[in-house]
Amino acid sequence: MQRVFRLPCLALNAGLLCQLSKHHIAHSCQIQRTRTCTRTCTRSSSGSSSVSHTAPSFPYERVHEPVLLSEIIEYLAPQKDKVYLDGTFGEGGYTKRILDEAACHVVAIDQDPCAVDKARRLAEVYPGRLSALWHEFGKIGTLERSFDGIVLDIGLSSSQLASDRGFSFQRDCPLDMRMSSTAAHGSLRRLIPADVVVNQFSGDKLNSIFKQFGQERFSRLIVKEIEKRRAKAPIMTTHQLVDAVVAAVPKRYAREATLHPATRVFQSLRIYVNDELGQLQSALASATRMLNPGGRLVVVSFHSLEDAIVKKHFRALAEEQPAELLFEEDEYEDAAATDTETETETDTEIYSDAGTVPCVFRLVTKRVVRPSAEEIERNPRSRSAKLRTIERVK
Repeated sequence: MQRVFRLPCLALNAGLLCQLSKHHIAHSCQIQRTRTCTRTCTRSSSGSSSVSHTAPSFPYERVHEPVLLSEIIEYLAPQKDKVYLDGTFGEGGYTKRILDEAACHVVAIDQDPCAVDKARRLAEVYPGRLSALWHEFGKIGTLERSFDGIVLDIGLSSSQLASDRGFSFQRDCPLDMRMSSTAAHGSLRRLIPADVVVNQFSGDKLNSIFKQFGQERFSRLIVKEIEKRRAKAPIMTTHQLVDAVVAAVPKRYAREATLHPATRVFQSLRIYVNDELGQLQSALASATRMLNPGGRLVVVSFHSLEDAIVKKHFRALAEEQPAELLFEEDEYEDAAATDTETETETDTEIYSDAGTVPCVFRLVTKRVVRPSAEEIERNPRSRSAKLRTIERVK
């Protein structure tokens, strides 16, 4: 599937580009390390076959609690001797629980090389049952195999937020935001870092990014402040960008808002730099074709733009709409609409790319699944998570 969003051609100022390059050459993937955490996973009493009562320990760098973990296992329903794909390994919480739940095999991929390092260490805990690959989730179709279940978590991991790659506005570090690149590992694909976007893109383009991918109401004011500051010196760090945003946002709004003023700006830059929505489109189109009969695709998203894409794709399968007509750039503008409809559990027949193999799909989740109040209290980052599931019937 062709990506909708493309990076524009840039006429980079040679002096500024030199400054940017020096920062990126010095840049490295640094993850805060904490003590090894040994976890014991509880199992549901449903019909799935567990391989052990005590889960093997895994040397996490950080204590991490996967979002909607019980719901993921409930809808994925791992079974013995089946093969599953974790398309966004992250901290490994979903993969680890799937392997604990049944004597199955998991193929785990991630575009973040630091996450792949973790997956390879976890593979040593589950000999012969876990394959780890450095791979973009938007290109899972190139894996050229089928699966009995696929899970996608379209969000940031704890380690990414704690790293020095610019994902969090709470840490002062280089303004990078590329998920698939580190100085230590190299790059999976060529991406333009966030500081180049902030310093070299036109004001109109920045305004479009902030509005389209972050629904930022003060985008014009923020862009004006960025342009004023970058004319004096390039904005190279997260805190320099935060200072610009805070200075631009009206003080009354900043005092009353529940989110930090820089939240939506950082979100929109991350989405743009990594082409996250384009990757999600491609992943959904590939994943539904890669499922074996009876296999399920479970997707967890974290904001309205992502959920709108997942919701529309799943409903298209249920209503026999051609999936290739789903994704138009102008549709993202109003993708933040809230869920008001009730999804019906229906079957539909679509065809493979060759046009000869019929596939029937069934919506498993009648409505979007959200974290419980207890989970949100325990893990505040889960508050915006939304889960949807579809199953290939035949």
